[in-house]
Amino acid sequence: MITHSGFIALIGRPNVGKSTLLNAILGRKIAIATPKPQTTRISIRGILHSGGAELILIDTPGVHRAKHSLDRHLVRGARRAAQAVDGLWHVVDVSRPPREEDGWGADLCRAAGAPIWLVANKSDLVAARNERIEPYRMLAEYERVYAVSALTGTGIDSLLADALAGLPEGVAYFPEEMVTDQTEDTYVAETVREQILLATEDEVPHSVAIVVEERALRPNHTMYIRATVYVERESQKAILIGAGGRMLRRIGEASRRGLEEYYQGRVYLDLWVKVRRHWRDQEEWLRRLGFAQTE
Repeated sequence: MITHSGFIALIGRPNVGKSTLLNAILGRKIAIATPKPQTTRISIRGILHSGGAELILIDTPGVHRAKHSLDRHLVRGARRAAQAVDGLWHVVDVSRPPREEDGWGADLCRAAGAPIWLVANKSDLVAARNERIEPYRMLAEYERVYAVSALTGTGIDSLLADALAGLPEGVAYFPEEMVTDQTEDTYVAETVREQILLATEDEVPHSVAIVVEERALRPNHTMYIRATVYVERESQKAILIGAGGRMLRRIGEASRRGLEEYYQGRVYLDLWVKVRRHWRDQEEWLRRLGFAQTE
């Protein structure tokens, strides 16, 4: 029986490891994670049940300078996620000195008003941890500071134990078997986008949007999925398809393997690439894709 529950938002600039940390805490992959900045575009809730407590962790888009309408909506999404939570984890990359965006993340946390913990990620990459953490301590009044590594698991047990112990009294918000609130279509789209991020360079990955057009279990017990990959320019479409369709096959095969692990069965993935010019600056398309919401 759940007696304590609460929400914690993970806030930080792009590429500090928020999604990797969420996956490590849950012990399974629910959020895509790549070395590319701005991998996370939507807020995803990860749900952990432990010893009568329910902890809901909210992974958020990275706080960064906006270049498009999409970017502005992503930052607004992070700001929305920070509201009405029981705590905030300001996640930073301690292997690098603070950047301007780290200060913006701290400002966002302060404005939200909830208790803030500093989570110094990638601590496995540095020797003098305290010296590396100290400049980050100056960004806000943090109640607690943790040095962790989402990659190796160092420090996560202590962080998680304190988070669970500090949850307020409350009821369960989600069924015990539920690990995330994201839909199947969202997971499918994000899996494909992850492989595009890993396979392509320059502006192509950030100009991509995925729409799942059809998803159905066929009589032969194969999950059929048809999805459209939207890009902004014909040149990007050519890169994604590749010579003789090789790039698209590579992306499709890698995505299919990930989806077959998710579905625990056979998947037929049918990918199409279309051009939608300047979709990142079109409010109608941003609403269709779920990025634009009423403030």
